[in-house]
Amino acid sequence: MNVSVKLPEKIKDEIISITEKSNVVDGIKDLVKQELIRKKTKYLFMVRNFEKKYGTKFKEFEQKIKNKKMDYETEKDYFEWDMALTALEDIKEEIKGV
Repeated sequence: MNVSVKLPEKIKDEIISITEKSNVVDGIKDLVKQELIRKKTKYLFMVRNFEKKYGTKFKEFEQKIKNKKMDYETEKDYFEWDMALTALEDIKEEIKGV
């Protein structure tokens, strides 16, 4: 899908300057990729913290708590951990498309 956007010259110059790319399109792609990598790092950090906190991988944790009553913190961690793993999968696909 091609999208046409008119950018002010100052913005174009800044994109080229910041990314050190030779054209605006490559510069924008670079900025998008950098942001995806930043998000990936954030979610990897979250996953590693949960693995450290619970001493296990998510699937094992999920099996361990299945059909058990969870306290608020454990339930919150479960959903945030699951969201982080889902986001990582989505980001991997998005990075391939950039």
